Amino acid sequence: MCENSVLRRGIIVRWLCLALLLAAPLARALDYDYRFNTTFSGTGPAGLGPWIDAYFHDVGNGTVSLVISNNGLSGNEFISGLYFNLNTNYNATSLAFQFMGGNAVAAPVNILTGRDQFKADGDGKYDILFDFNTGSGDRFEAGDYLEFLITGIPTLNVLDFQYMSAPAGGAGPFLAAAHVQSIGDLGASGWIRPTEFSQVFPVPEPSAAAIFALGSVVYLRLRSRSQKRA
Repeated sequence: MCENSVLRRGIIVRWLCLALLLAAPLARALDYDYRFNTTFSGTGPAGLGPWIDAYFHDVGNGTVSLVISNNGLSGNEFISGLYFNLNTNYNATSLAFQFMGGNAVAAPVNILTGRDQFKADGDGKYDILFDFNTGSGDRFEAGDYLEFLITGIPTLNVLDFQYMSAPAGGAGPFLAAAHVQSIGDLGASGWIRPTEFSQVFPVPEPSAAAIFALGSVVYLRLRSRSQKRA
């Protein structure tokens, strides 16, 4: 095999590696799901947990999608408050929430933010409070879901919501909490938290340097074999 032929084959290999790089799928987005399945104060919801799912998804460019589902609640049960935490390096008041879908009537009256400003019963203090209506007809109740886009911090991602509440005595601290009302015939209430989690880490794609290096290795081996045959 002549040197020119080896060179041509090496160039072809490098171009193929470049094509693989350009065709490679984007890294998988990071997802995190809080499953509220444990009562830490008061009366627990009637059905089997998890009663609420809070699903965070990285959209990219500092945008996170949050879908809250009440698939595990039953009867007249509804949520009056939902509490989350934020990365302690960030200011929660910078966050912006855009309603994207679900039962619009059940959307929170307010979404309040502030460092360690909101206490969930005997638990610690939280940075974010979804404050829902308790009036009949406007409640965030069994079977409802809501979706929001969260922005306001350029580097925001789902990992920024995986922080414990600030200790404040009593139960906790926890990663998140919710207040459920109208439980059972007596209309009791209870505070619940997630102890089940589901997380998907991004799959790193090979870098351009790594793919180019692979092409170079193939090229050098082809050249070495050519020289041995000469």
